[in-house]
This record gives sequence, C-alpha cells and structure tokens, in this order.
Amino acid sequence: MLTSPPTNPNFDDLLVKTGSALDIPDHVYEDATLKYEDVGNWLGAQDSDILQYAPDIYVQGSFRLGTVVRPLTDADDYDIDLVCRLEIKKEQTTQKRLKELVGDRLKLREDLAKILGPSRRCWTLDYPSEHQMPRFHMDVLPTIPNLERMPTGILLTDTELAHWQWSNPRAYADWFYGRMKVIFQQKRAALAETIRASLEEVPEWQVKTPLQTAVQILKRHRDMHFQGRVDVRPISIIITTLAARAYRNQPYVYDALTGIVKDIEANWG
Repeated sequence: MLTSPPTNPNFDDLLVKTGSALDIPDHVYEDATLKYEDVGNWLGAQDSDILQYAPDIYVQGSFRLGTVVRPLTDADDYDIDLVCRLEIKKEQTTQKRLKELVGDRLKLREDLAKILGPSRRCWTLDYPSEHQMPRFHMDVLPTIPNLERMPTGILLTDTELAHWQWSNPRAYADWFYGRMKVIFQQKRAALAETIRASLEEVPEWQVKTPLQTAVQILKRHRDMHFQGRVDVRPISIIITTLAARAYRNQPYVYDALTGIVKDIEANWG
C-alpha cells in the first residue's frame, strides 16, 4: 500500500481534483454502457442475419481504458468505440461487403436507423442530448479475425484504402493495464475495503490510477492547445501510448505526470 507522501502534496491534490472534473460522471457512463450493450445485443440477437458469423461485440478506446475526458465545449460530444468482430475469413468477403453486413443489421431497427450514418472505417450512431444526458456518438467498427495475430488481432474496413487495416484493441488494453498493474490492484483493494466489498465487486471502471488521470490531463491540454486545429492535433492513442510507456507505477498523479512529461521530452521531444 501507499506509504510515502507525494513529492508535491498541494499540486498532487490539485491534479487529482482536475482529473475528477475531467472524468465522465457515473450516471453518464452507466447510460452509455446501457446504450452500447443494447446495440451489441441487437447485432447478436437470435434473429440477426449476422448471427451465423458468431458476432463478438466489445468496447475499445478510452471507455475500455478508463481515460474518457468530458467534452471541451457544448458543441463537442462523448464518443464510444465499439468493435463488431465477425467470424469470416478474409478470402470469403470484401471490406465493402463486411461493412454492409453490419450496417444492414443496424438499419433494420428504426430508432437506430434514424441516427445512423457511414464513416470512413465504421458506422456512426449520433445520440442526441435527452433526459439530461449529454450528446455522444458511437462508432461501430466492422471487423474480422486477423489470422496472423490470433487470438485477438482484427482486420478492419477503410473506404479510402484498398488493403485491410489491422488492429488489436484487446491486446492493447491488456498492455495498458499491465503498465499500471501494481497501483491498480492497490487502489482497487483500498476501494473495496472502504465500501466493505469484495475485490470482485468493485468494477474496474470505478478505479482511477495516476496513469489514467495523467492521460486525461494530457488529452485535455491537447484539446485546448489545438482548438480550431483539429486536423493537426495528436490523436489520443499516441498520447496514451507515450504516457503508458513512460509510467513507472508512481502512486501519485503529480509524480506520474511529471515523470511522463520528462520522459516524453527526453525521448520524443
């Protein structure tokens, strides 16, 4: 458990509060979770045309990593990235056909069809602000297994590229959580003790580590610095990866953030 104080207690306290202010509220997280579970259930329902392909639907990106940041302005919205992996070999389909399979299923439900639109690599569901919930969009990414990167590698569609693109969000999430494993386990155990629950009863998304908070702060700095220049701002995966590589399981946000910034400046500046 934590034994020594942070290097700078005042700044650490300020950064912790900043991270809390940037974090997605619990009720918004829970509402978003219900919505992406609803979409996943629809894609994999018993009457679904894609059921024969054993659809595996799961969340990726900041929602999976615990690094969601509140929108900077009212014109912005939360985003959820959902993977829809179908058991189809690359030789048995095309990028166009794969995207159509998922899109056609989404279009069959009237409420989803009204907010559905195509994007470069995915289908996007634009949820309006209602019932005191903020706006957000959900990207549903059609994918197939990457047989060269089993068991979790995927191939995805891209309307601007002829070749299949590859990714591995599950392996990336495992790597990210591995970078903060020590502190994550300590904080989860401490939270379980506080609420008098078992370790398994504490949802992972309710545990916040210094690495996750540092990533949120860096992402907000990026958003503010590149306001009006979205086309040149660094994407979140770059910030997240550099921060995770530099993190050394520091138990406090101030020490984690200063260590990450110094490492990035020294090695990538």
